[in-house]
Amino acid sequence: MRMPIVALVPLIAALSWIEQGFAESLNLTRSAKSGLESLIVEERLWDRNCNALPVTVTITKIPANGAISVKPEVRSTIPASTPAQGSTGACAGKQVTGNEIWYKSNPGFRGTDSVSYNVSSQPQRPRVITINVE
Repeated sequence: MRMPIVALVPLIAALSWIEQGFAESLNLTRSAKSGLESLIVEERLWDRNCNALPVTVTITKIPANGAISVKPEVRSTIPASTPAQGSTGACAGKQVTGNEIWYKSNPGFRGTDSVSYNVSSQPQRPRVITINVE
């Protein structure tokens, strides 16, 4: 009896693609004023009942032309742009605690800088933020 080995090839390819998709980084671009501390991103997580879940931010690459700081346990409002479908869409407008990531360039620096970090959520995706300093 022959087994349909060919049917496994698309499945293996699909699983490979999924694994690679989770490993890809999330790339964001933000703006900041030279020499001023600027909020560049909020990292927070909540459950379907709108309760905050613990989030840890680990910096993996510091900016070359500035400093980064992570402020934990900051209360913020879940944006209205949160998708209505899914189990957490009803949380838009509610408050949760999370982390804020702030950037401050070296005095007089203008140009592009970047920071990389990981967030303790599943799936874990590294984040890279490119910062345009004006």
